[in-house]
Amino acid sequence: MILTILLAVLGIILSVALFVVIVMFAGPVAAVLLIILGLVGLVLSMPFLVSWAVILLIMVAVIKLLIVPYFDKRKKSRLDLEHMLIIPQKQKVRVDMNNTVNGFNPYVIDCFYTDEKTGREFVFTSKPFLNDPTPYLEGVQLGVFVNPVDYSNYYVDVSKLGDIK
Repeated sequence: MILTILLAVLGIILSVALFVVIVMFAGPVAAVLLIILGLVGLVLSMPFLVSWAVILLIMVAVIKLLIVPYFDKRKKSRLDLEHMLIIPQKQKVRVDMNNTVNGFNPYVIDCFYTDEKTGREFVFTSKPFLNDPTPYLEGVQLGVFVNPVDYSNYYVDVSKLGDIK
């Protein structure tokens, strides 16, 4: 690690030295020196840049594979424990034209519920599915876990649908 940092610093120093040489001598020899020193500086700084790119890729993978699922699972368990379960009166499958997953518009399940106290209608949307979940919905009534105070904090429980992607 220290070696790559030193090589990057050396590459920067060589680039600055090249600039000084061109300014002082401004001629064809300076142009050739510029090209040579620029390439040397680039080659010397490459391990440093590549190592940072690898570190960045590892960080993105860790976030995507470990951290995001952890918070999704935590949200679901918190909603299971602290929130009330409502059963929607109607559920409908639609293609979500506003989002894409792997270049395709995913399917979502909209669950419609009317609050008996206020008469207000709510629509709760499930997570996206790559395959059409309509065949899996036959005879299945989904539940929605909601925060009793704030219905915008919800989770559509699709565990009854089985292993659908």
